[in-house]
Amino acid sequence: MSIVLTLRRTPPGRISLSGVTPDRLAAIGLAEIENIGLAWGEERLPLGEFFTVGGEPGANLIFEGMDRHFCDLGGGMTSGRCEVHGDAGDFLGRDMRGGQLLVRGSGGNFVASGMAGGEVHIEGDAGDHLGAALPWLAGGMRGGRVFVAGSVGARCGDKLRRGEVFVGGDAGPFCAARMVAGTIAIAGRLGEHAGYGMRRGTLFALAEAFAAPSAFGETALCADAYLRLVWRDWLGRFNADSAFSRFARAAGQGRGLRRWMGDMGSDGRGEVIGLGR
Repeated sequence: MSIVLTLRRTPPGRISLSGVTPDRLAAIGLAEIENIGLAWGEERLPLGEFFTVGGEPGANLIFEGMDRHFCDLGGGMTSGRCEVHGDAGDFLGRDMRGGQLLVRGSGGNFVASGMAGGEVHIEGDAGDHLGAALPWLAGGMRGGRVFVAGSVGARCGDKLRRGEVFVGGDAGPFCAARMVAGTIAIAGRLGEHAGYGMRRGTLFALAEAFAAPSAFGETALCADAYLRLVWRDWLGRFNADSAFSRFARAAGQGRGLRRWMGDMGSDGRGEVIGLGR
């Protein structure tokens, strides 16, 4: 069973969908859903003013005809499945704890900020600060997985503490900056200053054109057992023709890997792993 929210009219400005999640809507009726207040500045406007509410209450929530005016989509979600047809605004999946969030479009800035569990899938691109800490917080994403089929903007994984981020396209400047732990895998090109201030964690650079940051030094790669588990996970998780599966097969077949440690201006225990040339 699914609740279907179909966009009725474009809002006058940015509207917050905080609290409009499948786990919370499953326990209430359609009439109550229409009366949920959505924050617009200092005002609260009824959800029914912007959406037609249909379907039956259950573990699935579907948004139809969405655009970037709606922020905080999936924020605080703990279970269920939320599917978005169209684009999503800023703070998609913020503080998410569980469940699955699928966007059949692109996402805005600060996707998965504060996320601790669950999965976010974006079929298009994502903006700046994916998985990163909000400006007033010390840590970013703390768990869960994010998959972006397209490219991401600047500071992907800034202050990332845990979790996994997979990007099928390019990443903007300062990817994995100030990263504390976790894993980021970028299939395309990395922007300038990747790994700036990186303390720990792993950045996989899948593109063969990767150039090591100046604050990183090349070291021996002595984590074969761990990497075999990574390749097994990737081969089971991704399609056979995806960049991640191709990289795992190449590494598993003996293609040389290179490893750089840094940022030497910080703790210096972060690592960047890429294919040898």
